[in-house]
Amino acid sequence: MPPTLTEAFPPLPLRELLDLINEFEVSSPAAKNSAITRLVAHHAVLSVEWGQDWRYRRVRKLDPEQQVTNADHVIWRKGQSAAPGRVNPANFDILYLADRLYTAFAEARVTDDRVAVAEFQILPGRSVRLCPIGELFQIQRTGHGFVSGDRSSAISRLLNACQPLDVAKAMLITDAFLYQLVTGQDDYEVSAQVTMSIFERLPGITAIAYSSRLQPGAINVATRVEHFWDDWGLTSVRSGHAKHLACGFYEFSDVRHVEAVAADGKFTWSDHVQAENELLMFRPPWTPGDIRGDLR
Repeated sequence: MPPTLTEAFPPLPLRELLDLINEFEVSSPAAKNSAITRLVAHHAVLSVEWGQDWRYRRVRKLDPEQQVTNADHVIWRKGQSAAPGRVNPANFDILYLADRLYTAFAEARVTDDRVAVAEFQILPGRSVRLCPIGELFQIQRTGHGFVSGDRSSAISRLLNACQPLDVAKAMLITDAFLYQLVTGQDDYEVSAQVTMSIFERLPGITAIAYSSRLQPGAINVATRVEHFWDDWGLTSVRSGHAKHLACGFYEFSDVRHVEAVAADGKFTWSDHVQAENELLMFRPPWTPGDIRGDLR
């Protein structure tokens, strides 16, 4: 028989794990980094092959007269040092995407602002290796993962096969604690140490999925930018005025779309105002070197 998850990836002994967790908050930054590295090294880090399934959004707040004229204006900050974020330390480029439009508005701290919205999709025939933070404990508690979909049942069976009980508990507590470190606070040094340890342990992973703190139930995807355009394409760009109504719901008005993209990424904007729920998409998605004027 093949090994169980805990046989293949033995977690720290339960008592040692609990001591580490109880001492974590009062530990020095160096001790915290060391503890995180140990946890990730012993953990059954889950990764999934993620293909063309959905569109992911990025929102940028704009000044009143600011114009977005090129694809470089809706991606990561090219030519500038990356600021620390939830998934990245300083100088480590990551593109943060959200699963839905309102999630992207919330993550950009939109209240009553002009915005640019870009949507991205994994290209046909391509896939990325994605690590969903907290997927194991989410499946154990609810039967369904954040991103696993139909695979949740198979993962649940793997979890149920783990013995003895204290070892299974140690694995799930580790998963829940790493999830808490990434999503449950705003100490980016700690959260980024978790994700960087995952990237270092499993270099094939190019993206991290994690729950949004600002939009309950929503998911963010943070992807490394090396070779980004090999796997992802730009599917639409629009601008408008976004206003928070209440409870994570927004009004999006005065919406205009990009109607063509040149090979160098230069945008041609439509003069027509569209409704909030209308979307003009590039088919197929645009990547650098393409010309996309065939919007549908």
